[in-house]
Amino acid sequence: MTGLQTATPSTDPVGTKASGDAPDARATSSLARLASRAYVVGIYLLALAVLVQFLLAGLGIFFDPQFLPLWHATVGASVIFGLSLLLVGVGRLGRVPGRTLWLTASVAGLVVVQSLLLAPYHMAAGGLLRAVSALHVVNALLIFWVVIRLLERTSRRRALEGSR
Repeated sequence: MTGLQTATPSTDPVGTKASGDAPDARATSSLARLASRAYVVGIYLLALAVLVQFLLAGLGIFFDPQFLPLWHATVGASVIFGLSLLLVGVGRLGRVPGRTLWLTASVAGLVVVQSLLLAPYHMAAGGLLRAVSALHVVNALLIFWVVIRLLERTSRRRALEGSR
């Protein structure tokens, strides 16, 4: 020990804990609880973002085509992609089960597929290749279904935690 360091008495009577190595269990569990709650709120926000995305698509088709390139394609897709990736990290901190985290991450992957499905349309391809772009709508329904599954899982998890 140098002259600047001082020995501090241990609060661990058995001496099983290495000093400074393990974080306080209560602080860790409260962080996990906070992250778990944030994950649930985030899943509800993700569901809202997907519903707004459908609204923006409808507005772009039936009201004003300006909604499609800016709001639907750029802002809406970016929010859904970014929020789903953020929720994977938050869910990991909140000790969300692995399968649910993979389902959450799949939303980001499906958003990438969503953009790729429009490539034949934007390239002005013809025939069957252009028809691939019609799968954009089917993929949107798949994203919606995944988010509904996430809502079901988080609701079930909250009910189980509430009964403890």
